[in-house]
Amino acid sequence: MKKNRETRPRGAWGLQIIKKSRALLFLILFQLFAFSSLLVVDSAFAGEKPSATGESIKTELESDGADKFDVMENRLQELEDQLKDLESKTVLSEPEMIIKEKEIWVCENGHEYDSRLEGVCPSDGLALRKDFTYQREKVFRRQTIGEQIQNALDERDSRGIDIGVSATSTLQETFKTSGAEKGVQDLFGVGSTDLYFIGKPALYTLFFLDIEAIGGASPDRKIENISLLTSDVARREVDKRVNVREAWLRTELLGQKLTVSAGMLDLTNYFDLNTVANDETTQFITDGLVNNLFLGVPSNGAGVVAAFDPKIGLVFRAGAQRGASVANGLAQKVFSMLEVEYLSHLPGLQTGHYRAWVRFDENAKKENVAWGISADQKITASVAVFARFGSRSGSDTNRQSANINRFYSSGNSYYSDGSRSGSNEYNRDDYFYSGGIEMRTPHTFGIRDSYAIAFLSTDLASGVKESLVEAYYNLFLTENLKTSFHLQYLANSNVGGKDKSYLIPGLRVQLDF
Repeated sequence: MKKNRETRPRGAWGLQIIKKSRALLFLILFQLFAFSSLLVVDSAFAGEKPSATGESIKTELESDGADKFDVMENRLQELEDQLKDLESKTVLSEPEMIIKEKEIWVCENGHEYDSRLEGVCPSDGLALRKDFTYQREKVFRRQTIGEQIQNALDERDSRGIDIGVSATSTLQETFKTSGAEKGVQDLFGVGSTDLYFIGKPALYTLFFLDIEAIGGASPDRKIENISLLTSDVARREVDKRVNVREAWLRTELLGQKLTVSAGMLDLTNYFDLNTVANDETTQFITDGLVNNLFLGVPSNGAGVVAAFDPKIGLVFRAGAQRGASVANGLAQKVFSMLEVEYLSHLPGLQTGHYRAWVRFDENAKKENVAWGISADQKITASVAVFARFGSRSGSDTNRQSANINRFYSSGNSYYSDGSRSGSNEYNRDDYFYSGGIEMRTPHTFGIRDSYAIAFLSTDLASGVKESLVEAYYNLFLTENLKTSFHLQYLANSNVGGKDKSYLIPGLRVQLDF
């Protein structure tokens, strides 16, 4: 039977503790001296000086008047502080399941072994062959608090909604260089603000909402043209009024090879893409350089787009959208498109994209069909070129489905000599061409600046012709602020029956948050 220590005499108990404490202290000091001496001997044998830690401890202990107990206490306190600091920065995470590849040896009958076993199955004597399998393991690992915080933030972002703001302001001055009233000039300005909402309601699923307000006057109000000099207002529906520009849900299927987007869409975000000329907020401001003029996409509306990427360098896209008439149902006057894209790695060149598309406005009649190709190719890391071509039937009724119709009235078209024709059919198709080059660092003033120059030419079967050249320099100021300087030259445009040319310098400021 054990004796309770409180039943012992108090004096005998205290004496026993003192004896044990002295013995323990003597043992610690002896080990410390032995360790310090060993460090000195090892260092001398190696031809080196003794370590700083061992020498400092020995000096402190052998110094006159040094309190050996204080030295030991200080050293122990330092070790405890270091241990606490380490524990404060790391925490043991929850167990995680990981999948590891494992090498195995199997025979024809399916017997599995972890080793080769001299190449013979011990069960049936068949030859063993090397194979692989996967196994799950539960592991524990230490992670810093910073990692835990970042993981928590990432998880919150995946379930919450991100909000972004984008504002664009464009100022353009027009100088007439040829035609009637030569030298006439005017000043135009357009501003737009977009409020974005982005959420992830499920895995591989994205929700996007764009609320836009836009207002101002562009040179297109005074200058008859088909290239559209300010792309920011090309598909504006209501001036100076907030409206929903886009609202869609996108999900990825079949191992992220199939992407489906449905809702209120802008088809130019999916078709006729181009890395050099496709963004009216950071690249060209002429709409004919942002997209092919014969694309003929109606204003944003209800639709669906599917993109299949089998990861072999080819991407297939198909899309359908409500037609230009809002009064009709979704199944009436459907605008549809098909496109195939090829990702190239040509010898001696960097990445390039080559696309071919065809679109149908309502049906597959000749006057409702247009097709085009688009290409952008990186020559070097800092130089890229692009080109576009488009064609469609020369029927005058076709213009009702494209932006080109906005400067025509009553179904009449103009020849280059100013005469009119009421005919609806012509002997040839309409054609569109555009191309240009973009330069980046080290060919720029700033490391993140860029500049480009491009041209476009439109030749309609009705006799209407127009050419335009635009150059810009994009000045990177901060991550949230960019500005660009533009110069457009509208050359020999006979839209409206009068030949004219304009020189149009411009300034654009872009804010993103």
